[in-house]
Amino acid sequence: MDELRRITKSKVKHFIVEPIVLGASISPTDFDESGEYYYVSMATVKNYCLELDDSQRVSGNYSKENTNKAIQKNDIIMTRSGVAIGKFALVEDDIYGIFADFTMRIRLHDYNPLFAYYYFRTDYFQHLIHSHKKGLQNKNIFPSQIQEFPMIDISLKAQQNIVGEIKTKLDAQEEMKKKIEIQRNKIDEIIENSVK
Repeated sequence: MDELRRITKSKVKHFIVEPIVLGASISPTDFDESGEYYYVSMATVKNYCLELDDSQRVSGNYSKENTNKAIQKNDIIMTRSGVAIGKFALVEDDIYGIFADFTMRIRLHDYNPLFAYYYFRTDYFQHLIHSHKKGLQNKNIFPSQIQEFPMIDISLKAQQNIVGEIKTKLDAQEEMKKKIEIQRNKIDEIIENSVK
């Protein structure tokens, strides 16, 4: 944290539109496959993106009662409990969703949400999460802690340049994965042909 404090005096709380909040609790009777809203749980976020399916939809009454826990495009959802603590997903599309009680919503202003998403996944930020989590058996971290963590304070243009650079590297990585898959398939074919 000292290393981050040397380069920035800003904290997460300086870039949020509203206080970071915990999500809504739910009971089994609140689920409804024909509902319009998704329930964004820790499982939904486990792979660092929103993975939604119809089994996670909630009733109209539940969504109306929890409009203050709704998500919107560019929100960042963070898992805050247990072994999955510190995973993030960026809401990239306009979807109807209510985020779960073991997650929290970070809604930023004057900050590139994709840059924040990448920053929150860095070793620096993850170290902060894991060194500040509390609890004996089931570790938790709370909005009041997250909002006090250092936040890199650079211009939106600089943030966008970094996001562009990261995207270029990720695209190259995806291209490499495709090439590896092609080679893997060729190897499988060679082996299969050798046993025929």
